[in-house]
Amino acid sequence: MATRTGTVAFFEIVRAKDGVNPRMEHANWQAPLMEIENRPVADRVLTHTQHSYIGQSVHTSNRFNLLVGRVGTSELQTVDLDLGRIEEMRLEGNKGTIDTTTVCFLDYGNIIGVLQGKPGSPRASSIQRWLNGCNVASEEIALWPVIGQNVWEKLEKAEAVHSFEFSYRPSPAIPPPDGEGLASFVRLSSERYPDHRISLKLEVPKKNGPGPVARFRAQRRLQGDIHSLMSELGYLEEPSGIDRAQANITLIDEDGEVTDEPLDFIKHHITVKCRIEVGSNYPRPRYESAVAAILQVARDRERDLRAAVSA
Repeated sequence: MATRTGTVAFFEIVRAKDGVNPRMEHANWQAPLMEIENRPVADRVLTHTQHSYIGQSVHTSNRFNLLVGRVGTSELQTVDLDLGRIEEMRLEGNKGTIDTTTVCFLDYGNIIGVLQGKPGSPRASSIQRWLNGCNVASEEIALWPVIGQNVWEKLEKAEAVHSFEFSYRPSPAIPPPDGEGLASFVRLSSERYPDHRISLKLEVPKKNGPGPVARFRAQRRLQGDIHSLMSELGYLEEPSGIDRAQANITLIDEDGEVTDEPLDFIKHHITVKCRIEVGSNYPRPRYESAVAAILQVARDRERDLRAAVSA
């Protein structure tokens, strides 16, 4: 039986427009997934920046799961290995190609496990956009990477954010994030320097810099941009090419003690490499292998996942 290697990344579903209390009570996501199964095609398609995404609810492993696919627009070719001939792929009827990502909704903490079929398959940002655009939840939601050791909480409670270092290699298969601030820099630099390793360091000077009001404004702007960028990027490991994402912050504890601390987003994002059974001789649909892999990883890391979202 052939296998391929993939990476399961975990995300928490939170309120998109509640900066004070974004975390939600755990919802029964099986109900909307069941409803998606009976929707007409038009109600499961979302178009964004010239790309069309379609979602489908599938039932396997005693639960409903979600497939989100980006409809392909490129021309595909096949090869006859006996004759050595390369030919155009021709599909009958109104059919096309699609790159899919498998999404499993866990039974606690509003956590989802996400596994891309290939590097060009929808990322967390596209899945979030599809969930909102197709009104799967009762309110607008966001997907936050499940990051251990309370990194999100520390970023929110930081008295000051002094610097942020970010390094990555642009990938043509993965569209850069939307948004302003740091997201704009990532998008423009990816287009301008697609073959480079790009490093960025932003620092609010502590000495010989702006006055206290300007320094506070700069720190708060950097704090918000870091949160937005890290949430939007979704996958923090391969194949996104991000190898460094670290902020330096100041925290004040309950006793008033001040400490400086680094926040390493890549180190604490809960992602797990796994093997997925594939191949033409495999008797089950491909998504069943993906669901089985996600759920196995979730069982192995359940304690860490529950702790990360306080479930």
